[in-house]
Amino acid sequence: MGPVSASRLAATIITLRRRRARDHCAIRVLSNVPSRSHSFLVWFCLWALVPSPTSGQPLGGPRPAALVASEFGLLTGLRTGLDIRSLGGAAADQAFDWDVDMIIDLDLVDLGFVRSNLFIGYEQMVGGQKRNIDPNQNSYAIDGSLFFPLPRGEVGAFFHHISRHLVDRATEESISWNMVGGSYTERAIAAQVELEAGIRGMFTVERAGVDYRGQVEAHVSAIRPLNDRVAVVGRAEGVVVPVDRLMFGRTTQRGGRLEGGLRFYGNIASVDAFVGWEQRIDASFGKVDTLRWVTTGLRVVAAVP
Repeated sequence: MGPVSASRLAATIITLRRRRARDHCAIRVLSNVPSRSHSFLVWFCLWALVPSPTSGQPLGGPRPAALVASEFGLLTGLRTGLDIRSLGGAAADQAFDWDVDMIIDLDLVDLGFVRSNLFIGYEQMVGGQKRNIDPNQNSYAIDGSLFFPLPRGEVGAFFHHISRHLVDRATEESISWNMVGGSYTERAIAAQVELEAGIRGMFTVERAGVDYRGQVEAHVSAIRPLNDRVAVVGRAEGVVVPVDRLMFGRTTQRGGRLEGGLRFYGNIASVDAFVGWEQRIDASFGKVDTLRWVTTGLRVVAAVP
């Protein structure tokens, strides 16, 4: 690609800022080059992806959006998302054909110096064991968060709940956990690439059917606009989960996800078409297992207003 004029680059960034703000991805130019924290989080994600004896994907799945443009008032932002992924590879057996995620990400109150948020996520695994389309297990995520903007980045404090359930299958087992923790996220733009990096740490306050004592997760994402309608996107996520070794006789778990693809900006939403690879901690309900697979999928994100 040839050199881009200063005016064209400025116009592209302004257009992208408007679209990203609408889809809850507003850009804050924090620095002209990536900071050391970005490099640390990249290495953390890659280290977490190194398989351990029973390693897997990040627990908890999607998270509330950070670095939202401040808007004083009540019910200041609503983001919704739908993520449909096809699972392939040796580990994607009849129980794991499709992974469907839906989210509601609602800003309750924004006072400028603090923003309160309610995040609800629903994940449905679809296989082909009993019928061609066989929903077999699902999970619910609920986060209550407070975010505090800083001159550089944003810190957060939150309560995190996950519960898992079987579908159309008898069970008396209960699997759920509650955690509390904090987060930090920042953004930067370098060479027309928007980088976002964040880390969340939490500890378990209540659990049933799991050995998780807490988790530390990190994510790094990159967006390179090709024009005002299309961008190249990529992201890496990693998690480290300390466990109660006496419960299942295993050690600290590590997992994560890698994705890359194209983002298409529409008038009311953006659509990502992506391919990826992931490994999931305890993918099967009630089992201590290791599953790794390749993924292809679509992700739709819309924001109101």
